[in-house]
Amino acid sequence: MQNGHVRTPMTYAAGLALAATTLLGVAGCGQPDPGSTDEGTVSVPIQPTITPLQTEPDSVGTSAAGTGGLFDLGELLTTTSCDESGGVWSYRGTLANETGEELDVTIAISLVSSADATLLTVHELDLRVPAGETVPVEAASFYSDEDVDPATVQCLTGVTDKDE
Repeated sequence: MQNGHVRTPMTYAAGLALAATTLLGVAGCGQPDPGSTDEGTVSVPIQPTITPLQTEPDSVGTSAAGTGGLFDLGELLTTTSCDESGGVWSYRGTLANETGEELDVTIAISLVSSADATLLTVHELDLRVPAGETVPVEAASFYSDEDVDPATVQCLTGVTDKDE
């Protein structure tokens, strides 16, 4: 007698039968029917598994200009030079407005360490370019650091339409 309940052999037998039935039901749950082979062995089809997560990002082409959005006018900018002299960086280029409308743009000139992709500086220029014209783009002495090795620096540019 336990907690006021009397257990009889019949109660134990019923509990054991219930546990065995449950165990057999769970054990056979979701298993395919085995098929016989010529050698008398059992062949079971492979069960589907969880699909692994994609670990690589989708690739995006960055060589062509996009349709709208940031830096969509980059193909209009031609870089003549982005050089360092005595620890001072300067940029020269041209922006050609090949559209039929005046452009109001921002040009970003970035210096990035090619060793570890550290951003050294970003210099922005705002320009208004009449339709069909080409204008010079100059940023004299936009960055200064004598400790930076020019061989480890990459000059990157981008152009955005301020009206978009």
